[in-house]
Amino acid sequence: MSEEHQLTEIQEIACSCIDRWGEDINTQNFSGKLGRFVSQLGDDKDLGRIFLELVKSYNYYSRESVDKLLKEFYNKIISELKLKKQYTIYSRIEDDSKIDSSNNFLSEFKIINDISNHFSHDIEKLSINDFDEIENIIFLDDIIGTGKTVKKFFEKNLEKVRQVKCYIFCIEILGEGKEFLEDYFEKNEIECKIIYHNLHHKVFKKDHIFSDNHKKKEELLRELEKEIWGKKSNFILGYNNSQAIVTFFRNTPNNTLSSFWYNRENWQGLFPRNDELPAFKKRKRNNVRYNIKKKGEFSK
Repeated sequence: MSEEHQLTEIQEIACSCIDRWGEDINTQNFSGKLGRFVSQLGDDKDLGRIFLELVKSYNYYSRESVDKLLKEFYNKIISELKLKKQYTIYSRIEDDSKIDSSNNFLSEFKIINDISNHFSHDIEKLSINDFDEIENIIFLDDIIGTGKTVKKFFEKNLEKVRQVKCYIFCIEILGEGKEFLEDYFEKNEIECKIIYHNLHHKVFKKDHIFSDNHKKKEELLRELEKEIWGKKSNFILGYNNSQAIVTFFRNTPNNTLSSFWYNRENWQGLFPRNDELPAFKKRKRNNVRYNIKKKGEFSK
């Protein structure tokens, strides 16, 4: 094959990703998107190499792959766990930072597996007496990071979750988050099993993706993301330093390294988050910010 016909490294990486992920509207012309993404770095070869290595390990979930996993989850509930249908309900783990994502994931699960809405409930709205007739709660989430949000949710509903067997099904979970939650469940006498498709680690964990200089590479990306944000942010290297590299067909979780989803004039992410809001929600958010600002001024 002549040199001009050989695939460039970016093309090879892009082809490998599409082979793993499948192609959909978000990954069409992925080679071009990846090329434009790394070209923002100019001559910075070190950061360019870091990003290309990260993309090789990046997990993207198309609608087709998510639906397949949701069917597998339900099959496990029916065939392996063999839970009694009439005593089992499905719920989401409340998270104000991604409430729409949680609802969509649960809705998709019910549609794919033909589950009646009668078996889906927010447990916060159920009375403690309702739990006399509930044996199992299936919680569904797309991704779990540090586990602190899950802990906060269980703390709010401690009396209820202690009366039943709990199962958390998620597609992605951070290893540190899994250990944190299992320790929390044991110490608080909560019977809860975590079932997942993929357990991932922070990308800059030693000997995970990078076999050498992982701390130096972590600092290089941290400095880039600080520059991108132009201010302090909880999203530098992913929310609360989650260091994930995951995108779902609906959106990119904020656990993911923010340089992959931040999307402004100064930087265009490879998998930008869809944070667009209708006018009435923008007004409400701006009002909250204004009131917080005024409160700060009066407290001086």
